[in-house]
Amino acid sequence: MIDDEFRGITPQLTVTDTDAAVRFYAAAFGADELIRNTGPGGRVFHCELLIMGGRMLLHDDFDDESPRALGGSPVALHLYVDDVDEAFRTAVEAGATPTAPPEDAFWGDRYAQLTDPFGHRWSLASRRQELSVAEQQEVADEWSAETLEPTDRG
Repeated sequence: MIDDEFRGITPQLTVTDTDAAVRFYAAAFGADELIRNTGPGGRVFHCELLIMGGRMLLHDDFDDESPRALGGSPVALHLYVDDVDEAFRTAVEAGATPTAPPEDAFWGDRYAQLTDPFGHRWSLASRRQELSVAEQQEVADEWSAETLEPTDRG
């Protein structure tokens, strides 16, 4: 049986300090903490957050597996928001590092990227234009031809 509260994929992040991470995600993305389980010494082995209706799990780094310990992460968490510029500003004010400022992207979104204080990458987007699949492919092909080196295209 699938728990109704965990439909779809649920990210689970290892962080260096769950208390600080909860404060950051609340300030940056409006997260609400739902539950927290701690072990001996107060280290968090399970914490659930609710961000814009989706759940995210956190736990303290027990095995040096946080993005900071590993030198970064190739994974990005993507969040659609009402206003990318405002969400980006709020996250940066809360302590995120900007990696790509908000801009109008070829696929119809206003889009930005940042890294949270724990080394996790985030992308933020707001839909500004609805494109059909064919239109998306056309603009992607144009962008690829203009932007990517031949070896980058696969």
